[in-house]
Amino acid sequence: MLKQHWKLISLMAVACLAVCIGAVATIQTVDQEKQVSIDQVPAAVKATILAQGSTINEIEEEVVNGQTIYEAEVIVEGREVDIRMTANGTLLGTETEDDDEVDEDADDNEDENNGEELVALDAVPAAVKATILKEAAGAEIKEIEKEAEDGRTIYSAEAIINGQKVDFEIAPDGTLLGKEVENEDDDN
Repeated sequence: MLKQHWKLISLMAVACLAVCIGAVATIQTVDQEKQVSIDQVPAAVKATILAQGSTINEIEEEVVNGQTIYEAEVIVEGREVDIRMTANGTLLGTETEDDDEVDEDADDNEDENNGEELVALDAVPAAVKATILKEAAGAEIKEIEKEAEDGRTIYSAEAIINGQKVDFEIAPDGTLLGKEVENEDDDN
């Protein structure tokens, strides 16, 4: 009987250890964002930031899906603008204080167009872009649509991979919701 208790105690200790390791790993993943100076960023990032505005309030470096992303808060024409870019200086998007008002107008336009809007790869959230690039694996991306389905935003991307049309549906957090492959010949 004593032997059974030791087995149970050992099993509980291992389970607690696994939970603790998972918690520490989660905290380390969340804390991968750090503040950096303009002198600590790659030259391409520095050039992108300086092209957007002359006054820099702060720059943050974070790792998203294994990719280093920089977010800078700059002052442009008296307004705060947040800009996001990759380590090679590719601009992922900008956001200003007034974007909330602009977004409401864009939502009205989306409703008039059945909730669909063509968007550029650089205009989608970083997590969505990372998923599209991963799934397309270097193939040509034909188009990306931002659509409203059942009150939620979905991104649809179309790519040609090995001669086949592939459609992806992606959530704003980068989760792949669906993938459909069809022969390009089927369209003719």
